[in-house]
Amino acid sequence: MVPQIVSPVLVLVLTGLALLHLLWAMGSHFPCANEQALARAVVGRRGITRMPSAASCVFVALWLFAAAFWAAALGGYVSLPVHERLAKWLLALGGFAAGMVFMGRGIIGILPAFERALPELPFLKLNRRIYSPLSFLVGVGFILLVLVLPNWGWRLGFAG
Repeated sequence: MVPQIVSPVLVLVLTGLALLHLLWAMGSHFPCANEQALARAVVGRRGITRMPSAASCVFVALWLFAAAFWAAALGGYVSLPVHERLAKWLLALGGFAAGMVFMGRGIIGILPAFERALPELPFLKLNRRIYSPLSFLVGVGFILLVLVLPNWGWRLGFAG
């Protein structure tokens, strides 16, 4: 039951975020009025007036698409093109790593040092309310998907 709910939700969220980054790479200012407003909303560096390079946005988009693929694989919707036993270990390791990265971003994002480094508004407010909690929840989703992988004895009683 958990994979059938969590995996598609993660795929939708991560794919949506990846598509947003691709839009930004192509010069879109969505959902803001101009580039400076967008940079202040999504980057947050002190005094920022321009978005990061298109290559940076594409790089992030590719990693988000990869994470979406991994979430789909953990949910059993796609397969890794390797031996089944190796695939299970790769899925678990990659899912755990993705979970730690996203949860780490969620936790680090609310620390005072992070907030001092990226003080621009509205980024600071959006980070506290949306970016960090969403990142943390995505990480929790990956960890849940790893814990309910089929045929694992240590599943902690989660329905898989």
